[in-house]
Amino acid sequence: MRRLLQLSLRPIHTISAPQQGLQQAVVRALELRHTEVLRHLGSNRQSAEFASVLATLPARQRDDALSLLEPRQRESVLMHLPRQAQKQWHVANTPSAPRRRARTHPSIWLRGLYHSLRQG
Repeated sequence: MRRLLQLSLRPIHTISAPQQGLQQAVVRALELRHTEVLRHLGSNRQSAEFASVLATLPARQRDDALSLLEPRQRESVLMHLPRQAQKQWHVANTPSAPRRRARTHPSIWLRGLYHSLRQG
């Protein structure tokens, strides 16, 4: 746990002093892939405070942190994120519909096969 709370040498976005410690802990938990620590940090804070810290993170880190939270906890935090961050999350995590191949009419395909066999 001590390693988790050690200061990172990365530049930290400008936020208030209490939130800076939370942000450092969140970033460190993400770096070390400590899901249980991240969930604990999110559950011991007000969702709005945790969301304000996540809002300062780059989109990739924010999405990573959100993906590691429990679904119920994630929804609570998402409600407090800025709309743009909410949209980015939903766009990134909405499965796209599988693309359909253009269907060719069987007679067109057969006609092409017939002509190629005739010429060959």
